[in-house]
Amino acid sequence: MPNPVIVNAAVEGMVDEAVARRLIAHVGGSVGSVYGKNGKADLHKKIKGYNNAARHAPWLVLVDLDDESCAFSLCQSWLPVPARYLCFRVAVRQVEAWLMADAEA
Repeated sequence: MPNPVIVNAAVEGMVDEAVARRLIAHVGGSVGSVYGKNGKADLHKKIKGYNNAARHAPWLVLVDLDDESCAFSLCQSWLPVPARYLCFRVAVRQVEAWLMADAEA
């Protein structure tokens, strides 16, 4: 059996970290380091660095939409050209909504 792909992540907080870990495991990956966990503003400030790292290795960046009007607009303003190995996802409206919507799990 081949070794799973190691995926690093950057998130807003602890709940987002738990979700990122489950998402990575769900697709058969192995969680590397998880960065951020200091809120949305800090994640926004560091997004270019995470994107640079994703030129060489897989990364998941998970952010909440919160009060923004559109996930597409948030993606375009934060990161108009994502790196090849970056998976940048926006939880609409918050990652907690994803958890409440999943009645089975």
